[in-house]
Amino acid sequence: MPWRTSRDPYQIWVSEVILQQTKVLQGQDYFMTFLRYFPDVFSLADAPEDQVLKVWEGLGYYSRAINMHHSAKFIVEQLKGRFPDDFDGIRKLKGVGDYTAAAISSIAFDLPHAAVDGNVKRVASRLFGIREPIDKPAGVKQITELLNEIIQYYSPGEFNQAIMELGALICTPKNPDCRRCPMQEHCFAFANNLQKSLPVVTPKKKPVNMHIEFLFLESKGKTWLHKRDKNGIWKGLFEFPAKIVNHLSETPPVWMMEFLDNSDVSKVLGHRDYVHKLTHRTIFARFWHLSGKPSNIVKQNQTYTELKTTEISGFPVHRLMLKYLGDNRMI
Repeated sequence: MPWRTSRDPYQIWVSEVILQQTKVLQGQDYFMTFLRYFPDVFSLADAPEDQVLKVWEGLGYYSRAINMHHSAKFIVEQLKGRFPDDFDGIRKLKGVGDYTAAAISSIAFDLPHAAVDGNVKRVASRLFGIREPIDKPAGVKQITELLNEIIQYYSPGEFNQAIMELGALICTPKNPDCRRCPMQEHCFAFANNLQKSLPVVTPKKKPVNMHIEFLFLESKGKTWLHKRDKNGIWKGLFEFPAKIVNHLSETPPVWMMEFLDNSDVSKVLGHRDYVHKLTHRTIFARFWHLSGKPSNIVKQNQTYTELKTTEISGFPVHRLMLKYLGDNRMI
C-alpha cells in the first residue's frame, strides 16, 4: 500500500480519511489520484470546493472531502502551512476523530497512541477475549486503554500498522486465516474456538427506505443542475432537479410539469429506475427524461445551473447521478 512507506503527515491524513469508508483496493487508486491533483496541503487549500468534490467523485461520504478542504485552509491560514504534530492538535482538525488522530500522530511522529479502527477492534476482541460490544463506547474504551499500555513498548507507527493489516488481511470478519496468523498461540478466540462469536457487535438497524424522483430536462442540447446544500446526504454535489416523495409516480409528477413552458410541446422520453443502498437507507430512484421549453421557474431560479448536456461530466455529482449518466452515455 503506497501510504505505508510515507512519514508525511499530509499523505497519511489523506490515506486515513479515504480508508474510513472505503476498501483498500479502491482506496489506493483514489489516494494516488488525490495526490496527483493535490500533492500538499497548500494545493488542497487553494483548490475550489467543486474541484475537490469532483476528484472525490464516486467515493461517497462526501463530507470527508469537504472537511479535509476546510482543514487544509485552516492549516494554511492559521498554522502557516505547518501540519499539527501532536494528537490534540491533529484531533482539532474538522472531521478528525480519535482513530485518525492516533494513526497520524503515531505513524508520522512516533507518538504512542493506539489507532483503533474496525480492523483493530476485531483483532483485539479476538486476541484478548473482549466481550463488550466493539461498536459501543465501553468496548472501544476497553480496547483503547489496553492497546495504549502495550504500544509503549513498540514503535507506535509500526505497531498500529501491523494490527491494522493483520485485521485487513488475516483476522477478517468472516473466515479468518488463523493458520497464517502470527498471533495464533496468544489468541483467546483461537484457543476457545470463538472466532465466529467474537467480536460482539450490536444488531444493525434496518435501513430506512427513501424515494426520490429526478428530472432530466433537455432543451436544445441544454439541461439544468441543482447544487445540494451542506445538510443531509450528497453535500455540495450537483444533481438534476429532484424531490423526495412517498412513492414513485407512474407518469411525470405535477412538480416536474411546472418546469415546462405550457406554450410549448413537451415530450416524455422515458425513465430509468435505480436502487441505491447506503449504510442507513435504501434509495429507490426514478429519473424522468423530458424534453421541452423550460418555464420561468427554471430560468429565473438562481439555484439552477444551465449547461450543455455535454458539460455535465465536468461537475461533481453523486453515485446515483453517475449511474444514470453512464447508462445514458453522457460521461
